Amino acid sequence: MSGRPANAFDAAALRRAVRALDDPPRAPGWNAAALADAFDPAAARPAAVLVPFVRRADRLSLLFTRRGAQLRHHPGQVSFPGGGVEAGDADAVAAALRETDEETGIAPALVEPFGFLDCLATVSGYCVTPVAGFVRGDYRLRPDPHEVDEVFEVPLDFILAPGRLQREALHWRGHLRDIYAFEWQGRRIWGATAAILKNLLDRLEKVQ
Repeated sequence: MSGRPANAFDAAALRRAVRALDDPPRAPGWNAAALADAFDPAAARPAAVLVPFVRRADRLSLLFTRRGAQLRHHPGQVSFPGGGVEAGDADAVAAALRETDEETGIAPALVEPFGFLDCLATVSGYCVTPVAGFVRGDYRLRPDPHEVDEVFEVPLDFILAPGRLQREALHWRGHLRDIYAFEWQGRRIWGATAAILKNLLDRLEKVQ
């Protein structure tokens, strides 16, 4: 990152870094090529996650969930709240807000969506649209015990600190792939969630 203090990234900088709400991403672009042998765009299932920036008195933080250990897919992994887009969802924003409410109890009225990060192709066949939103700091949690084991926040300046997000190599289906990860108080954040954070970091770099 630049020499600017990490905690100097404010709401205005985040708004400049993301895609506008009237310009939603249409297809996975920035990482789809890396998954060419595992991702079929024609068969991809649409999904959406909320990238929740919680407003605190003197800082912003990012909210994460830890998926239930009993879940069939990605048990115990840290993720942003979200899931598949359903027939009743008007768009990706509606899907992200609905899933956030269902998983954490944070009501849509407490969230101000303000843009999109780039679509993410996943090895499980989803095309994930990350919806950036500001969350009021006075939210009250009602986690769904069937889906979520934990909800926690990480200060944004921790994530933005130089070198915090590490690149690692992972063998998967006979190929060596680059993934991203970081650690927060004994929690490992990696996979699609860390890839979304990498996209956020790249976009913030461009607005400096």
